Amino acid sequence: MQKTVKIPLKNFQQWMQQLLLDPYQQTGFNPGDLLSDQLNAASIEDVICHSEKLTAQEHLGIYQRSYIARLRNCMSQQFSALEYALGETIFCAFADDYLASKPSQNYNLAYLGADFADYLENNRPDAPENIKEDWIDFMIELARFEYAIGVIFEMKAEEDYQLATIDTHENKLKLVPICALFKFSFPVRKYYSEFKNEKQPNLPSESESYCVVLRHQFKLAIYDLHKEQFEFLSYLKEQNNIAEAKELIKVQYKENTLLSEDVWNSWKESWIAANFFQV
Repeated sequence: MQKTVKIPLKNFQQWMQQLLLDPYQQTGFNPGDLLSDQLNAASIEDVICHSEKLTAQEHLGIYQRSYIARLRNCMSQQFSALEYALGETIFCAFADDYLASKPSQNYNLAYLGADFADYLENNRPDAPENIKEDWIDFMIELARFEYAIGVIFEMKAEEDYQLATIDTHENKLKLVPICALFKFSFPVRKYYSEFKNEKQPNLPSESESYCVVLRHQFKLAIYDLHKEQFEFLSYLKEQNNIAEAKELIKVQYKENTLLSEDVWNSWKESWIAANFFQV
């Protein structure tokens, strides 16, 4: 007959949570330590009842596998393009190891993949090699971009503002509150967009690329940028002033007539039409 052990609810919740979050005990923390003040609670069998067909450990295993499956599914949704790029089997292997080595500590699963790109960087299979594989660099950039997209969508920011029009004086132009700039060593934006449009893209070759992600009324828009446009918008985000940004880009390119009035007017017109600016 199984003995009855009385455990305070708080202790039991912490114990159960630790077993679910770290089923392989890779964090080095012993769940039993949470019950150290319970003299008779030395094992899982003392806490979880067995049945005729399943042991206490097998009952616990059902909860552990279900919870891990839920976390894996969440990772798959957060990194759907990466899962396609790696293939389901390899992606799940990386995701499972990531979840085991860095158990979720936040009730909000939106933060589950926050450290996944760093994990991939620190656990790249070519780490011992002197010459690194380009495709791994692409996967890491893609992981960072996909997670950033989720963060941008959920970010708290003012939404009730007036968009600029073609008649707005340029001195009044300000970037919209949610405007994130990205620089990549690979065409990450192109690959991501093609995947989302179900075009089944192939792994790309290394090629520097730039893009901007905007959010207006909780709708995301992604636009490619030239290097000079990326640098100008970076200055504008930092200075929050069109005139100062124009001067900085002119100083950077010195005698180059990069930002002539014709070029600037073309940029301004297309960016206003794409809702880059508020008044």
